[in-house]
Amino acid sequence: MKIVMLVPYFYPHTGGTEKYVKDLSMAMVQAGHEVTVISTNLPAEKNAPAEEMMSGFKVIRLPATNMFSYLPVTKQKFDLKMLEGYDIVHCHVPSFGFLREVVGKIKQPVIVTYHCDVTVSEKYYGVPVPPWFVKAVEKPFNVMARMLLRRADVVYNTTKTYAETSPVLKDIKNIRSIPIGIFHDQIDEMQKKIGLTEKDKNPKQILWLGRMAGNKGCDYMVKAMPMILAKFPDTKLVICGDGEEKASINSLIDSLGVRSSIEMYGVATFEQLVRFYYQSLVYVFPSINRLEAFGIVQLEAMANYTAVICTDIPGPNAVMDEGKTGLIVPKQDPQAIANAVNSLLADPQKAFAMGRAGRQMVETTYDWKNICARIVELYKEGLAKKK
Repeated sequence: MKIVMLVPYFYPHTGGTEKYVKDLSMAMVQAGHEVTVISTNLPAEKNAPAEEMMSGFKVIRLPATNMFSYLPVTKQKFDLKMLEGYDIVHCHVPSFGFLREVVGKIKQPVIVTYHCDVTVSEKYYGVPVPPWFVKAVEKPFNVMARMLLRRADVVYNTTKTYAETSPVLKDIKNIRSIPIGIFHDQIDEMQKKIGLTEKDKNPKQILWLGRMAGNKGCDYMVKAMPMILAKFPDTKLVICGDGEEKASINSLIDSLGVRSSIEMYGVATFEQLVRFYYQSLVYVFPSINRLEAFGIVQLEAMANYTAVICTDIPGPNAVMDEGKTGLIVPKQDPQAIANAVNSLLADPQKAFAMGRAGRQMVETTYDWKNICARIVELYKEGLAKKK
């Protein structure tokens, strides 16, 4: 098949949706399909080329500007002629600009991956966001999303628990859930390249890795550190990432007096990412709201034989096998995080066993080859509807 992916942001812009589209495109190419990604050129200051080949597929970037945060607007009307010759038009939302331009207007089936609800974080740059503002933003977006998705040919998301609790997806008929995959063979190659073995696991190191945004919950991990250090004073927390909440996180670290037990790094290279995951006893994933609909980082941790501690929010709570590959704790609860971390620090062998079980789960449930085949079946369903 000839497939075009429409996504509001793409590399060099980074995030979970961008990684999903890149990896899915690679998987489709490996399965013998032809893929083109059409996106915006944001952030424009990174000067990405208007067209290029990437990992076997073409990328086309259209000039655009950000009207607000995460609301890209192309500088000219989207030309539907760009879609001629493709069998499948696969839209990734939110944002909804591309979907609005194509749904009901083209002859090809429109397949939609609904990545997450439009959600406003509880704070921005450390400043709390008023609840009235959250509702004022989210409600109209939910109305628009329902209207557009009902006109698509096939809609799917990445976990059943998220779909069942979404104010948008719960009203969409015949919604399917297909998980995100991971190329664990690439991780294996990097582990081998840098010589990682079981002896490199540090039973006293825990990891938080991600974008430092209000929804990621890094502050709750930091708040758990005094309670962890009270029982295991030689524990080290590695924090890896960057974002608008970094200054606030640094202030919190200093106010709690835990600076000496924390190592901070910026955005990780792939080699650093593999090293940090592999060397850590446990990866803590304390996200707090519906902007987090899956958590690819959980797959990255499990692929590196590392146990996961995840908060109990729809989507992320469906990725692991609780008690076997990791632990689930209530959201926004530093004490619960500390208790879970301490239980694994007290029993490293249990954490190692969880890491091994997680790796096995990655190789079966989250292998891209299997997931790609399931998505192709949705493409065929869309084609049949059009016929």
